[in-house]
Amino acid sequence: MTLIAALEGQDGLVLASDSRGTVGDPRQLTAINDTHKKIFKLSDYCGIATSGAAELNNRLIDNFISHLEGKEIINIDVIVNEFIKFAKKEYQAWFGSRPFISQGPPITDQRPGMIFIVAGYNRDIKQKRIYLLNSALNFAPQLCTSGHMLAGVPQYATYLIHRLYNPQMKLNNIKSLAAYLIRETATQDPKVGGPIKIAQITVETGYEELESKVIQDFVRKNDEQNAKLREFFFEQEY
Repeated sequence: MTLIAALEGQDGLVLASDSRGTVGDPRQLTAINDTHKKIFKLSDYCGIATSGAAELNNRLIDNFISHLEGKEIINIDVIVNEFIKFAKKEYQAWFGSRPFISQGPPITDQRPGMIFIVAGYNRDIKQKRIYLLNSALNFAPQLCTSGHMLAGVPQYATYLIHRLYNPQMKLNNIKSLAAYLIRETATQDPKVGGPIKIAQITVETGYEELESKVIQDFVRKNDEQNAKLREFFFEQEY
């Protein structure tokens, strides 16, 4: 499993992920691998994060990046439309129309699930966009209107987003929040974990992946704030 997130701030966008992959039935004991890459650059102003069948997702993205070579595309809407057409074609070629099967309710799909969050700019009008694309919905483009999108294991992060997120946050604040969402989820669900990865996208500098030491600094500062919050409740007298 995984947790991927896209957050929109006043002056940019953030993509974030954990790096854990699990093998086995998630309802039971699973093996883990904390070296998965789940965030990729699609263009100078657009990135993508993946959840689901990791190796297949990575193969699809690798093929799509090759497909984009030589094309000067500056708008995320164009890239998303290209990706949808490409993903549908590849998915159909790989799996055809394999049937849904019933092993008793509920009915399950034999085809693997592939989920993507795409974030970036329509560069010509400096417009931020976040999309969710899901193979279960034939990669139909789900446009984010709330400023944030989560996939994978979103339960804990959804609660924290509703408590803490504000679309007027600056870029450094949403990078810190993204790191917090993933770290806090990892403390509650062992299917999320490993090194946190973050990429930022701004209209001035485009897509940039943060160095691990920068991310660790966000994590350290978040931990310090958590400690202060615990001290606040411990020290209060009523």
